[in-house]
Amino acid sequence: LLVEDGDDSILRKGEKNEKIDAWWFGTRSFAGEPLIVPKYGSDPSNEDAAYLLGMVQDSVKDKSAIAIFDLEKDLKCGPVSVMWLKSSIPHGLHGCFAQDGNGSSSVFC
Repeated sequence: LLVEDGDDSILRKGEKNEKIDAWWFGTRSFAGEPLIVPKYGSDPSNEDAAYLLGMVQDSVKDKSAIAIFDLEKDLKCGPVSVMWLKSSIPHGLHGCFAQDGNGSSSVFC
């Protein structure tokens, strides 16, 4: 495996790349494609001033949740909110954030 940021070092078995910013939802939990949603009043071209919303399916509980990350923080800090739904949403739900009620998409779509 190659280390990110242009480094051509190779990771040996058991080594970790500490440069990767990620969150682990746990065994048998599956995250779908996330959406980047600009924070209210922020510059839509600044992806750091936004939230990352993603569907997570817990196959053990047979339930889904919406996980919200603040992109001004590291992902490894975890979601700022997790909203569990009453049922499971099938994998592959796809969407886009619209800033107004007319269905126009944001710059992130």
